[in-house]
Amino acid sequence: MWTCRSIAGVAVVTIRAAVANWKIQPLRSDAAFWSHAQKFLIEADDRNAQLVVLPELFSLELLQLASKVKAEDAPKYLIQYADAIEDWLSRMSQNSGMVIVGGSHLREIDGEILNICAIAYPDGTLYFQQKNKLTVYERSDWGVVGGQGIQPLPGNLGVSVCYDSEFPEGPRKLAEDGMLIHAVPAWTETRRGFQRVRWSCLARAVENQVFVLHASLVGDIGREPVPESYGSSAIIAPSMAPFPMEAVLAETPLNEDALVVENLDIDALFASRNEGEVTNWKDRDPACWILGERPRGRAPWQSA
Repeated sequence: MWTCRSIAGVAVVTIRAAVANWKIQPLRSDAAFWSHAQKFLIEADDRNAQLVVLPELFSLELLQLASKVKAEDAPKYLIQYADAIEDWLSRMSQNSGMVIVGGSHLREIDGEILNICAIAYPDGTLYFQQKNKLTVYERSDWGVVGGQGIQPLPGNLGVSVCYDSEFPEGPRKLAEDGMLIHAVPAWTETRRGFQRVRWSCLARAVENQVFVLHASLVGDIGREPVPESYGSSAIIAPSMAPFPMEAVLAETPLNEDALVVENLDIDALFASRNEGEVTNWKDRDPACWILGERPRGRAPWQSA
């Protein structure tokens, strides 16, 4: 699936990855939505990407076609597009040869609405990763149900949808199963929300020594449930040699409609795991974190 090039007679594995920073555009028809979506994939293909990551719930753009739909009813409106989104992702993957991490969309399954990511492969296979941990808004206002479990994917790929990336247990299990590329489709309304996801992506890259692809949905529809959004999209590496000091290989402008493409050097990733100034991945050892006996004393700020 991935590109093998030769340097001094040695095979080197490189994956060319793209991440989209999707800014919600004014819509008068669903055709404009599909055109916007197509634009990202055409550019990624033109720039020879093999893997592209779209952001969480990019279908929120379609709410502009339903001004009378209340914010709390948005999921019930958007689930009608689930089949079309999945069919489009599969068709585009087969036509382009790219693996497409389809951000996420809302789908009704057995009477429950889930936030789910479809991952399309060129052979026509679709895999699914549900969002397991939901925000308060998703649970209380939307009535969305959290998923269970994590899905290993071909090509050493793994997905955590937005808030899931803030919990290290899931990505660690995927990394233990062989994940080298961690895709994080996200939608964050505020700078604080964006920072939580971005900082979590940086942490996952360090502790698992993997590449992390953070794709953001930005812009607004001028009302709830998308009064504002904030973010950029980035291709992140572990913070160690031979990668850049800031650990970001490429990043879009903040809050702009944009796509970045960069090569992921898998050999360099393994070199960082085996020969880096620190070797987080090799040094992981749950057995060493044994909790000692709780002390009986008190600190000055504790009441009696």
